[in-house]
Amino acid sequence: MNRSLFHVFNQIMRATHWSNQCSADKRIQIQGANNSVLIGDGTTIYNLQIIIHGNHNKLIIGKDCIVCGFMEICGDGNEITIGDYSIISENVRITAHGGKYIRIGSSCVIANLSDIRTTDSHSIFDAQGDRINCDKNIEIGDRVWLAREVIVLKGAIISNDSVIGARSIVTKEIPPNSLAAGIPARIVKKDITWSV
Repeated sequence: MNRSLFHVFNQIMRATHWSNQCSADKRIQIQGANNSVLIGDGTTIYNLQIIIHGNHNKLIIGKDCIVCGFMEICGDGNEITIGDYSIISENVRITAHGGKYIRIGSSCVIANLSDIRTTDSHSIFDAQGDRINCDKNIEIGDRVWLAREVIVLKGAIISNDSVIGARSIVTKEIPPNSLAAGIPARIVKKDITWSV
């Protein structure tokens, strides 16, 4: 991010609400009413693209984080929260749709090319016209490490102090202090801990 854009970014990102539209060099696109973006003190932002289309949405990034990648919120009443001291690496995509939330705890590390999404993006209906792939919330606890190219799908819960192996797909609940890997991710080791 060049110096002038970084300055503009910091000025508008410290604000709490937008009414209508806001953009900065196509990296930040916010359309709608009563959307809020909060970034904590000491957080470093680089190569981050934010798109918010809708109303009453929230993007909250805690203090002393390092964040880049792509964050998209579409629809009304969605939320993405990233806890303090977390690191979101390059080319990470975080997507909240359908009035749902993604909550990432403190001191998490999310490696390159990971994807976290509350939605399948395209609706699927049964013969009666009822949607069968509804959007769902995602919860990631504190001190969770997602290795490179992990996909976390709607409805997943990853509990505190867990590690998800590279190229795994998380579709369900992972208990605390677990190492999980595979497609879909399954527990391969219990009672683990890790550190940066």
